[in-house]
Amino acid sequence: AGDDPTKYRTSDEDSEWEKKDPLVRYRKFLEAKGLWTEEKENEVIERAKTDIKAAIKEADNTEKQTVIDLMENMYEEMPQNLAEQYEIYKEKESK
Repeated sequence: AGDDPTKYRTSDEDSEWEKKDPLVRYRKFLEAKGLWTEEKENEVIERAKTDIKAAIKEADNTEKQTVIDLMENMYEEMPQNLAEQYEIYKEKESK
């Protein structure tokens, strides 16, 4: 799906750039200094998964905004081109 990099670069170019990948290089640097291990990485990944699940749960339990809430929270001053729509929704939500 999407972009096909083989149309504009060779596998040799990919291999060359993989050697320069800053994340891979930094990881190797940290490992060489004894500051990073596979165990540490797994801990970070698990903590991230837990944090993401908690954030999703919190978002799912958050009261849904109305269109009026959304518009009022998005704009300090309602743009002229949305003012009419704002009034229509405000009237509908007040019923």
